[in-house]
Amino acid sequence: MTGIIFDIDDTLYCRQDMLVHAAEIVLGVKIDDWARFITIFYEKSEINMSKLESGEVTTREINGWRYCETFKLMGLPYHEDDGVKSADAYLELQSHMKLSNDMIKVLDLFASDPDIKLAILTAGESNHQWHKVEMLGLERWFTRADVVITGETPYTKPDVRLMRMLEKKLNLQPSDLWMIGDSYRHDISGAIEAGWHSLWINRRDLPAPDAAPDIEVKSDKELTDALMNVIKSVQNI
Repeated sequence: MTGIIFDIDDTLYCRQDMLVHAAEIVLGVKIDDWARFITIFYEKSEINMSKLESGEVTTREINGWRYCETFKLMGLPYHEDDGVKSADAYLELQSHMKLSNDMIKVLDLFASDPDIKLAILTAGESNHQWHKVEMLGLERWFTRADVVITGETPYTKPDVRLMRMLEKKLNLQPSDLWMIGDSYRHDISGAIEAGWHSLWINRRDLPAPDAAPDIEVKSDKELTDALMNVIKSVQNI
């Protein structure tokens, strides 16, 4: 039996285009250097995550702050309330998000295999992440009992106790589990420390700070191809 654990954001779906497009809508400008914008925004996303998960700040507030910090460092003209306006525009774009056809195909294959157990480990506040689960239709493949949202626990990624929680839920050993995620710090480092296998979606082509994951991919196409190979390896066991 093998457990496949997915992050949600920038893993089951890609949010990068929506993040930049929301800023363009609010600022009324075209942002040419999307890569730099995303790099800065994601660096700011590393800050204050524990406050978000504990409920001290809302997703709207933290995203508004991240946007303003990114505008400032990018040298973009903005008003003080453009951050939360961008956060609202991003939320509206998110309401239309969906899984790619390739990801749906992979999840269908995973879910149809009796030797595979599926689960989610995602960071953020409870209501916001459950809303994504519903919008993406993830309950087609993941039972609610096997969705772990850090905002509902005392822990934050990459605390290895989250991995132990999932091992207990799925009744599997560390060597039987895979973590699929886009953040080396939050997803991959914790999985490696827990003794899990890991697949890193490294869209920004960042260097691995410490130990290397089992698999590294740089695009959605590479991701679904790699997941297909994971299925084949499970079926050959």
